[in-house]
Amino acid sequence: MRFLYNAPAIMHKGALIVGDTHFGMESKLRRKGIFDEQFSMRLFERLRELIIAHKAKKLILLGDVKEDITMLDATTEQILAKLAMVCEVVIVKGNHDGGIERCGNALIIGAEGFVHEGLGLIHGHGWPAQELMRCEYIVSGHQHPMVELRDAFGKRRREAAWLVAPCDREALRKKYGDANDDIKLILMPAFNPIVGSAIKYDEKERLGPLLNNKLFKLDDALVFRLSGTRLGKLKDLSEATI
Repeated sequence: MRFLYNAPAIMHKGALIVGDTHFGMESKLRRKGIFDEQFSMRLFERLRELIIAHKAKKLILLGDVKEDITMLDATTEQILAKLAMVCEVVIVKGNHDGGIERCGNALIIGAEGFVHEGLGLIHGHGWPAQELMRCEYIVSGHQHPMVELRDAFGKRRREAAWLVAPCDREALRKKYGDANDDIKLILMPAFNPIVGSAIKYDEKERLGPLLNNKLFKLDDALVFRLSGTRLGKLKDLSEATI
């Protein structure tokens, strides 16, 4: 498994893995006065370029493929058809993916996730299946993690980040009796660059069952920029500088 340089994506055993594309955001943007009818297609082109550049045989989408919660919109359906012409497409269903089964161009897996070549993969809004917890790593979307950083002049900005959190062994054993005692949770940044929020270690609501039930230690999570730079633990980043 490797994080791709300057991209919110993982390559693992021939598969490109991304999360939270939120295709079809154009109508939401229009309601906010932003008119960009090619936004989703640019996301598709970026994704296609990564598939080709890294010779991926499979694309795994970790949920929230589309923005509309209840129905499959025409834009997302078109993009999934185009992606299926490039490589095999697998979707782990997210909380925004109502009706995604209608696409007909991808293998759809439920919110419990699945194991790809020893790597556990989920969206993150539901409990993972038992077999995922025996992996060395479990990768989750859903959170759109970002960190807030301060430059030398005091100006603050947010950027997408990777978080790698250790487990709480006691809490893990209570829920998953035969889990790997050293399993780590990877929170994947959103592929869509305009979704995301800064995660703070003392604000753990809405983070999904694994974190809300403290099976993993978010405060001790290591934070990495997309460039690969290690920033330290999340709990120490309140005054992070770059």
